[in-house]
Amino acid sequence: MIIPIITGPTSSGKSSTAFNAGLKTGKVEIISADAFQVYTGLDIGTAKVSQEERQLVKHHLIDIMSPDECYSAGMFVQQAEEIIEEVLKKGNVPVITGGTGLYIKSLMEGIFNCPEIESSIRAGLQEKAEKDGLTSLYNILKQVDSEYALKISSNDPARIIRALEIYYGLGISFTQAHKLYSRTPKYKYSCAVLWKDRKELYEKINERTLQMWQAGWEQEVRNLLDKGYNTDCPSFRAIGYKLIADYILNGGNADYIISEIAKETRHFAKRQYTWFRSKNDVIKYSDSKLLENNLIELINGTRSSL
Repeated sequence: MIIPIITGPTSSGKSSTAFNAGLKTGKVEIISADAFQVYTGLDIGTAKVSQEERQLVKHHLIDIMSPDECYSAGMFVQQAEEIIEEVLKKGNVPVITGGTGLYIKSLMEGIFNCPEIESSIRAGLQEKAEKDGLTSLYNILKQVDSEYALKISSNDPARIIRALEIYYGLGISFTQAHKLYSRTPKYKYSCAVLWKDRKELYEKINERTLQMWQAGWEQEVRNLLDKGYNTDCPSFRAIGYKLIADYILNGGNADYIISEIAKETRHFAKRQYTWFRSKNDVIKYSDSKLLENNLIELINGTRSSL
């Protein structure tokens, strides 16, 4: 079957849409596509569904990693595809729900899954970029992989360094590596984006940030710090956690921290809007109720896609 994906900017209501459809049909298992809900102890700030809701509708890929562990798009795709297979075997419908665009893109379009490369290679390339300039690295890339060099900007350090990292680490060009290690999608997907009015969404973000603080977000971060986790942990890249940790360790004004978190979240939502707007293979919904009804029809087999 076509696997439904419900996504959208933060605070757009995607989780509740999928949950409501699951509650009404009794056939849904939700697979979270959220880069930070995988971490234990990050509950309030990542807006995880409650334990009670998880009893009513089964959720996957939540609370599977310690805060100091790394999680990646490659790990997500592998685990999500395994779960999809298991859910389908049970006669249920897997619904992918979350706002991490890279995870959804990787699931729908496939992923580049090359062998691990010695970290010193990247460090050396970054050092050379700082010493000799990015242009020197780009010129090397033109020599070893002119095809890829023409596809990217000469001012794109991430892509230039990554391509050379592959070349020096694997001994083949980035173009060759992509042909060799690209993994095609195992399933077909129908992706819906909840496309809310931006002003309305920003107001909701402001409101939700305050509610999270009032629900004990500061104490949640204190608990993480008390357990020995710190802002160098991968989980602390989640919005708000470093700001709150700094507030706890160095003091400050709570109202200022709340406003800064809300601002950071609005900026994140803006980037999400930009990403979703660029996608042609998604269906945009401004009405969450309509999306919920269409999702229910898809789950019940009376609709072929969202």
